[in-house]
Amino acid sequence: MPVSIIDRIRQADNLPSLPSVAIQVLKMTQADDLSVSDIAREIQKDPALTSKILRVVNSSMFGMSRKISSLQQAMVVLGLRTVKVMVLSFSLVDMMANKQKERGFDYGMYWRRSLTTAVIARLLAEATQRSLADEAFVGGLLCDLSMLAAAHCALDLYEPVIKAYRTGNGTVQEIEQQVLGLTHEEITGDLLDHWGLPEDLCEAVRTHHQAIEAPFEGNANTATLVKILRAASLLADVFVADAQAGEIDQRRQQIMFCLKIDETALTALLEKIDKNVREAASAFALNIGQTLSYQEIQAGAAMQLARLSMAAELERAETAQREKEAQLKVQQLHTQNIQLHQQASTDALTGIANRGSLEQQLVTECDRCRRDLLPIGVILLDLDRFKKLNDTFGHQTGDETLRQVGGVLKQVSTETQFPARYGGEEFAIIVSNVTARELRALAEDVRLGIAKLRIPCGNRYIPVTASFGAAHVSAGDPALQPTELLKRADRCLYAAKNNGRNRVVCIDSRQAAALASRQLVRI
Repeated sequence: MPVSIIDRIRQADNLPSLPSVAIQVLKMTQADDLSVSDIAREIQKDPALTSKILRVVNSSMFGMSRKISSLQQAMVVLGLRTVKVMVLSFSLVDMMANKQKERGFDYGMYWRRSLTTAVIARLLAEATQRSLADEAFVGGLLCDLSMLAAAHCALDLYEPVIKAYRTGNGTVQEIEQQVLGLTHEEITGDLLDHWGLPEDLCEAVRTHHQAIEAPFEGNANTATLVKILRAASLLADVFVADAQAGEIDQRRQQIMFCLKIDETALTALLEKIDKNVREAASAFALNIGQTLSYQEIQAGAAMQLARLSMAAELERAETAQREKEAQLKVQQLHTQNIQLHQQASTDALTGIANRGSLEQQLVTECDRCRRDLLPIGVILLDLDRFKKLNDTFGHQTGDETLRQVGGVLKQVSTETQFPARYGGEEFAIIVSNVTARELRALAEDVRLGIAKLRIPCGNRYIPVTASFGAAHVSAGDPALQPTELLKRADRCLYAAKNNGRNRVVCIDSRQAAALASRQLVRI
């Protein structure tokens, strides 16, 4: 249960206590009649602690213009509050850093993140509210303390979190919430409160992974410290590679807006982080492994952006290629459909329209001419004595004859003249918006074109002729129907055959009534 891990940490026998020197210094700094010399003498009882304080004071983190050589001088320059915070920081680190490594817990990463968060928090406080710099440093150092405590005192409960985090499926706090029902923020805040540390520090630590702009109820100083620790955690994620380098710009913008830091000041602050972290690690005698500089993060962000741009460009190119292939496929299908339609509507031997296409076209043209009050004509032609030609010279010669006649008809094909093979040796031409005189002239031109043909057959050439029947119907004629047009043209074709072949017989609407009573017989 979630409460058990807190109880286990609080009640653990193997969780170290603060050294006696640190406890004594904390008590002395709360007294009204304290003496700098008395406090210095107490700190000097721990030479290692004294040495560490002097090393940190003289590091670039404090930016002293001259070297501080004594503890008393450091206390005068820095103030008792800062020295107290430093004593607490060193004591907390010492009591936790010397423990044996627990299986699966990455100590180098833990201290790298803690020191990075602490350094960033201090730098942000100095840029926004200098009086909070010491508390910000300690807060950053202690933010993740419960993770270390859990690894020491409740590893059986915390190990599933460590294992799940290694898989990279979510942030550590998301996994903690799933596994434990609470996060290390809450556990650390409870632990610090149990130790009696200041309430504002406990509250700031307890919410350090929340969104920087999330509301917080408390006094102004506490609210600022809360924002500083949240901002420090945001940046620390990038500096310890828990977040992508490419996120640095977005996080910069959040911090500039929420903490009111201008871009120049924030850039200068970011450029100090790596050096200050390494100096703090040296002062604390901690091995934190490889750190990242702001320049390296910028380079990583640029590389990530380049990769994303390249990936986006590749995706764009692939999308364009897919679209091109799809368009090509559509075009191919369209072409295939046209070809299939042409195959279905074209006579394979002659290359002109077949009978089915002729009948569809005739219905369409009759409707259009009736609607638009236009005249229409149909020419039927039949090759003379074609059966005898086939029987005498063979079907190959007959097929060649049909092909060449089809070639003559192709030459007269226009938007208003539609030639087709009607069947066997019969052909037809639909002519829209034409006079009877023009229809007859067209039939004569085609007849003469066919009469000029010479069909090769061995070492000789065979002449060929055709008989023509043409029917012309005016717009107002009730016979403007496909079947009636074909009947009239067919009667004229019979007349041409009966009158000696190789000729044109044409009838118009006025002549149709007289011819209707005559019986024409094909011979």
